[in-house]
Amino acid sequence: MMSGRSCFPLLLLAAPLLLGAGPGDGGTSAPPACTPAPESELRPEEIRVQEALRRSPGDPMLLYDLAIVHALRCDRPRTLAALKAVAAAPGGLDPGAFRGFAFLSGDPEFRAIVAGIRSAHPPILASQPGFVLRAPGLFPEGMAFDPRTRRVYAGSASGRRIVWTDASGALRVLVPSKGGGLGFPAGMKVDPARDQLWVCSASSFGPGVVLSDATSGLLAFDLRDGHRVRAVTQTTAGFLNDLVVVPSSGEVLATNTSTGAVAVARPGATTTEDLLPAGSVPGANGIALDDRERFLFVAGGDGITRVDLRTRAFQRLERPPDVVDGSFDGLYFHRGTLVGVQNGVHPGRVVRLRLDATLGRIVGWEVLEAYAPWIETPTTGALDGDSLLYLANTQLRRWKPAGNGSTEGLVDVQVRRVALGGP
Repeated sequence: MMSGRSCFPLLLLAAPLLLGAGPGDGGTSAPPACTPAPESELRPEEIRVQEALRRSPGDPMLLYDLAIVHALRCDRPRTLAALKAVAAAPGGLDPGAFRGFAFLSGDPEFRAIVAGIRSAHPPILASQPGFVLRAPGLFPEGMAFDPRTRRVYAGSASGRRIVWTDASGALRVLVPSKGGGLGFPAGMKVDPARDQLWVCSASSFGPGVVLSDATSGLLAFDLRDGHRVRAVTQTTAGFLNDLVVVPSSGEVLATNTSTGAVAVARPGATTTEDLLPAGSVPGANGIALDDRERFLFVAGGDGITRVDLRTRAFQRLERPPDVVDGSFDGLYFHRGTLVGVQNGVHPGRVVRLRLDATLGRIVGWEVLEAYAPWIETPTTGALDGDSLLYLANTQLRRWKPAGNGSTEGLVDVQVRRVALGGP
C-alpha cells in the first residue's frame, strides 16, 4: 500500500509488520534478491528529500529517507553512504531490522554500521513485567487496557480474534475468530463510558492477502460478552491503522496509513467520513488526543502533526533538529507529553516527546526503553495512569499468513510497563 505522497513514510511505519525476519533481527535465511523499484516513483521522492535536506542539513529522518531511496534502487554504495550519514547524525536511528535494507543483511560494511550505532547507544532497560498473553502465535498488532477491570485486550492477526487477560494470567476470548466480521485487527481502544471496545478491522493486510468475509472499517464490541455493537465501514480505500475515542462525544477518529487521511466515525453513522483528506499526514499511524479534547496528534512517517479539532487546521509540530519524531506506531498523550512506540527507523523503542505549554512544539525528548532483550517487533500500547503498557514482543515478523499454524520457536507475548512519572 502507498501513501498519498509516496511510499516511503508507509514503508518506515509498516516495516515491522512485513513478513519475514530482517537483518539484525535474528533471521537466518539468505538475503533476498533485490529488484529495483520503478524510477518514476523514486525520482520524485529523491528530489523531495534532497530539497528538504538543503533546508535542514543533517536531519536524521531525511537521511534515513534518502537511504531508503537508494536501497529501493538496489544501489549498495549510495545506500551505505547514506546510512553512514545516518549513523553520524543524532537520534540513534538503527536500520538493522528494517526490511528495506534486507538485501544488505550479509554485507560486512552494513553490519559494521549497525554495530557502531548500537555501540554508541547502549540498551536502556526501564520497564517491568505487566501482563502476559499466554498464546504463542497470537501475533497481536493492537492492544487496549480497561482501567476499571484491569483487563488487557489484544487482537490476533493469525486468528482474527480478540483476547484478554488480567493479573490472573489466564487467557480468555472476547471476540471469537471472524466474529462480527472481524478482519485483521489493528489498533483498538476501550471506551469505558459506553462499555465498548473499538477496533480497526482490515480485509487486506499485506500483499496478496485479501479476506472476502471481513469488514474494512471500525467495529465496536460489547465488553461484557463480545457481541458486535456497531460496524462503521470505511468509505475510501486504504488501511485503517489506529484509533482514538473522543470521551465526551463517542466519536472515533482513525488513521489511514495508506492514504495519509484521518477518518471519523460519528455517533450513529454507518460509514466513515474524512476529518482530514488524503495526503494530510503521509504514513499516518499512531494517534492521540489531549486531555481537554482540543488537539489531535497524528504520527506520520516523518513527524507528528497537530490537528485543532475545532477548526480542523493542522500543522507539523515544530521540533529541535536533534529530535526524531517520525515512525511512531502507538502514540499516547500523558501530562503534556507524547509517549509511544517508535519502530521502522529502529528495531523498536519507547520514546517520550516533551511539548511546550501551547502543545504546538516539541522542546525535548528522551528514550525510555531500547534494545531490551524482551523486545521483538513492538507495536502499540495503552496508558495505565502514570505508566505505559506496551506490546514488547509481538513477533509479527515471523507471521506467515499462509503458514501451517506452527508455534515452533514462538513465545508468549509480554506486555511491559514503563513508568512515566506523576505530577
